[in-house]
Amino acid sequence: MKARYLTAPSYWASYLINGDASGIEPEEKAACDMWLESEGLGFPVSCEDAGFLKNHDASRFALPADCQTYLFLMPD
Repeated sequence: MKARYLTAPSYWASYLINGDASGIEPEEKAACDMWLESEGLGFPVSCEDAGFLKNHDASRFALPADCQTYLFLMPD
């Protein structure tokens, strides 16, 4: 497995880590899903605070925000 670290909004964390979208709006969930699909990602295994980022790895899908660095495990 290969580790891949990407930054994205913190408000996506519950959905990304736990699969719980109850804390985000349907359009935010859709944006997150589009980001995952565009990057060819599954769900991350962990995250760590990255602070407020104007430019993050999901900037095409979300505005500047408090972010997390998400760890994705990718097949070799």
